[in-house]
Formats: sequence, structure tokens, C-alpha cells
Amino acid sequence: MNRANNENTGRGVSRRRFLQQASVVMGGIALGRGWPSFAARAVLATQPPASINVMDAPYKARGDGTTNDRAAFQAAIDAAIDAKLPLWVPQPPQFYRIALDPDHDRLLVSDDLTIVGAGRTTTTLRFTVQTSATGHHYPAIFVAGGANFQIADLRLEEDLHQTPDQFEFYAVFFEASGSKSACLVENVDIDGFTSCLYSPSSGVGDARGELFLAVRNCDIKPWWQHGIAMWTAPNGHKRLHVYDSYIHDNQYSHLVYSHPHNSIHLENTRLDGASSWAFHIQGTEVAGDPEYQRFIGCWFGPRNSQGLITQARATVAATQVEVRNCLFEGQPSIQIRSDMLIDGCYFTSPQDSAKDSPFIGAYSNAPWQATIRDCIFAPKTNALPQVDLRLENIEVTLENCQFYNQRAGTMLTLGGGAANRYTLRDCVFYNRPDNASQAISIDIENGQTVVDNCRFFGRAIGDRGAIVLRSSDTGPSADASLQLDNCTFQNISGGTLFFALMPSANSWSGKFGGGNNRIVNLQTSKPLIMAEPPGPVYGRLAPVVAASPTTLPAGPVMVISSNYDAYELLGAADVATIHWWTADGLSNPLFSGAITLKAGVPFALVSGGNIQLAGGAARRDVPAGASVRLSYDSAQGFWSEA
Repeated sequence: MNRANNENTGRGVSRRRFLQQASVVMGGIALGRGWPSFAARAVLATQPPASINVMDAPYKARGDGTTNDRAAFQAAIDAAIDAKLPLWVPQPPQFYRIALDPDHDRLLVSDDLTIVGAGRTTTTLRFTVQTSATGHHYPAIFVAGGANFQIADLRLEEDLHQTPDQFEFYAVFFEASGSKSACLVENVDIDGFTSCLYSPSSGVGDARGELFLAVRNCDIKPWWQHGIAMWTAPNGHKRLHVYDSYIHDNQYSHLVYSHPHNSIHLENTRLDGASSWAFHIQGTEVAGDPEYQRFIGCWFGPRNSQGLITQARATVAATQVEVRNCLFEGQPSIQIRSDMLIDGCYFTSPQDSAKDSPFIGAYSNAPWQATIRDCIFAPKTNALPQVDLRLENIEVTLENCQFYNQRAGTMLTLGGGAANRYTLRDCVFYNRPDNASQAISIDIENGQTVVDNCRFFGRAIGDRGAIVLRSSDTGPSADASLQLDNCTFQNISGGTLFFALMPSANSWSGKFGGGNNRIVNLQTSKPLIMAEPPGPVYGRLAPVVAASPTTLPAGPVMVISSNYDAYELLGAADVATIHWWTADGLSNPLFSGAITLKAGVPFALVSGGNIQLAGGAARRDVPAGASVRLSYDSAQGFWSEA
């Protein structure tokens, strides 16, 4: 019975039940009027005891690679549906040739059906089109809306390699309808076709019936466009689950396309060779809300033009996209357009990659929130930058991430708007110390940023800094801020710590600072803060609250080349000037706060340099064993008695 145009609303089974049963297709399958019931899963080399054999009379498919077996398959399909038995497709002498034409343009699955092959390496259905009318498209297997369909252990291929300007050729076409249905594709190779697994938004009735499509252990290679494509009717919803599969090597568009919001679960699946995005989630205001969108343990290969792009949700409350424990081997890897969690992922690029685009980029449709945690970024080529979060009105947290750089570029770019909020916690920014590897760790334009317990290693770009503070016509805004606490700058062998690019009147002066930050083994001879063009810019980085492990020799001009807040002075001298790190005082504007000087032998503080004594005194003697507390104001540029 052809139910392609029926609502068929009588079917019913829970999603939990389908998930439990979807992995056990073969071995005595019984299809009833409800949803399918499954027995033990096994690849069958021989015919199941209760099934329809496509080679038996009266169907008599030949499988000799020459005879057109289309009519035999259609008759066997109809018989299997009527008998509520699986269709058995044994290993053929060659392959089953199924030729379509405008009058016989599909194998029609009109109701519940399971098709079982003898093996994906031994049982091949090769489809071709003998003649084609202009604009006539062909579904090799057409699954009517509302039908529960399963296919396993065989290979589908086509021999035309046509492009859509000729006609579209689908391997399995799932018709949309007003009824829900569950479909499973398992242990199936699909090679060729315009799109391999395809479900449109229009069909029977309102087309809002939920299709649950599960794909397991499949190799899917579209000749031209989509490996899997799902369109959904306004306010409709579909589900796509893909496990243990390989989807690869199209010529045009995305390997997997989901439009608009559908519930998605991809696990242990590899996507590679996409001419555009490997996985594209698209959404509009007409979409229903997904319950989940998850990518777990997936591999996005180095041959993808682009990796994963999430949905744009200007007016739709979409779920948070979760990307966990995935490997991305190319750039760009992820473009964020809605709430997102990226957890435990590894990002890298081939040594000979010609791309220098970000692994992760903030793309559109703010406001949204994102968390990036426990990730490693390790490009083998340039990355400008590795992560780009320049977008107005977003909130992003990066936790326990590691950035490694082996070439030139920028690791993390922030800013884009005054409303942005960023939190960086427990992250590592590492440059190799040689000249071939140099990068900016953080490049920030605007917004409010907190950096806590992060570590910065290695060589910054020679004329820049580990952290670049960038001014423009739109920022930093009046309430912009950069707060650094409990951080370490270690083995910085090139560039400087902070570099202010100030082509506009806006300035980061007074907007950045923090405390308990350590500077260890500084190898560059440049001031710790520099500006281009040269001009006044100051921070408020307080010294570490601890005693310096080494003594400080007293002198008229003292250079403090560490950032502790207590020092023992040795040697008698009249101290008039105190500078941080450089004798010319060019690093002084970076620091604010108080230090204690303890006299090993008597010394004196005198006016005349950058020290101002209380009451305008010209001299303050400090006896042996005594101490004096001095406070430096980076905005004013002098030391005073605290």
C-alpha cells in the first residue's frame, strides 16, 4: 500500500525506544504497523529465515551488472512491505544494475521496510539514469513520509557523476510529512550522487512530522554536494544522529547541512575534504528549537575548506552547541554564531597549510555566550590569529587552554565592542624562543577583560609585545579595562610585555593593571611598556607582595629589575631616582603600588629625581635596620612616602 500521501499518525514509539533499538537492525526483524521491533544485530552472510529474497521468483533480480534490476527490486520492495518482512539482498555475481528514467525515476518505499544486504564490500546497487527530462530529479531510493525505514550492509553507488545543472540524483530521499518516522542507515557505503542522504522541508501535509535519522558506521562520499542534508518546515523539527562514520570529499557546498534548527548528535565521526563547511548548522526565525546539538569525539580533517559553523539565531532561542573532545586539523575550524561550549578539543594545521585564518572565530548574531575550556591550539603554520573573538556584545570564558606557536601570528584577539566581556583563566601562551617563532599572545581592542593565573612564555614579535593594547576610533571605550592577576611572564626573549598601538585619541592609559604578576628571566632589553606612535600611556600593575630574594645596591639612580614589593638595600648612598627595569625609566609607567626599602646600612632619600618627600623635605635619612615605604603613581610619574 502506498502511504506517501497519508498522514499516518497512528505510528508511535518513544525516542528512547528507538535509540535502544536502532543499532540492532538484522537477524529476524519484524516490522509491524507500529514502529519496528529489532532482534540481535549481526551482519548476515545468508538469508534470514523470514524475509523476501530479491533474487527469488517472482522477482528474479539478476545482479549480473548488465540486466536492469529496477523492476525486480520494486516488486520485491512492495512484497516485503505487504508481508511486513525484511528485504534480503544477497551477494550478486557482479552488481545490481538499477537504471532509472523519467517514467521510473525511483525505487519507492511506501511504508515500513528494512533492506538487508550480504555486506558492504560484496553487495552493490549501482544506479544510473538512461534518459533525463529537463529539470527532472531522481531519488535512487524514495522513502515516503511517515515510513520507518532501515537499510544495512550494502553499497549504493551511481555511475553518472552529474552536476545539479543537469539533474539532481539522491541516494536515499526521505520525504517530509506530517507524521513522525525513524530511519536507520547502518554499515552502508554510499559513493557518488548529488546528495547521499537527503530530506527536504516540503512534502506531505504540513511537513512538520519529526524525522529521526540515525547513521552508523557508514562511508559517505557525495560526488557533488551533500553527504547528508536536512531541511525542515517552519516550526518543524528533525533529528540527526551520526556515529562511527566517515563523510568526505564533495565538489561543492557542505558535507553535512542542517537547516534550520534540528537536534544533532555526531559522535566518533570523521569529516574531511569538504569544499565548503564540513558541517553547517543554519537557522532562521521560522525554526523550531532543537533539544541538543552535540559533536563528541569527531575528527575534522585537514582537507576541509572550513570546519563547523553554528546556527545564526537572530530571533530564535537556540540551545547551546556542544563540541567536546574533537580534533580539528585545519583553519578555520569553528565559527561561533550562538551560545557554545568547546571542551577538550585539539586544533592544529598542516606544516604546509596556506591558510592563516583563525581556528575559532566570533562570526555574527550577538549577543551570545561561549565557553572554551581544556583546549589546545597548536598550528604548524602561521595563524592570524588562532582565536578571534572580535565581535560586539559577546561574553566568552577561556579556561585551562594552551596556545602554542611555532611560526608568526597572534594567539588570541579580543575586542570589537564596549559591551564585550572576556575571562581568561589558567591559560598558557607559549612561543618557541627562536626567531622563527614569534607572536602576540593577546591583542585587545575594547571591552572588559579579566586575565587570571595565566602564563606567557617565549618570544613576542620583535616590534610588538606579549600583550598589545590597540586604540581605534571606536575604542577602547571609557569603561574598557584589562585586569591581570596572578600571571607569569617568563623567558620573554623578543618584543616587550605591553605594546600600545595608538593611532587615535582613544587610549588604554589607566585602563589596565592588576597584581601579583611575576616577571621571570626577562631577556629583552626593551622597556616593558611601549607605544606607537610614542606617547603617554600608563598601567597600574602592582608589584608582587613578597620580599625579593636578592639585595638591591643603593645608588643615586636605582634600577629595580624585578617586581617584588620589598627589597634590602646594601651600600650607603643618597637615592634620588628609582626606575623599573630600565635606567631611563621608560618602563615606569607600567607600575603602580608600594614597595618597602630596608636599610642594610644607612642610606638617604633625596629630592631632585622622581622622589617627592613628605612636607616638601629635601632629604630623609634611613638608619640601618629601618625601612621606608614608597608608593609610585604611574599617572603622576613619581614616588612618594606612603
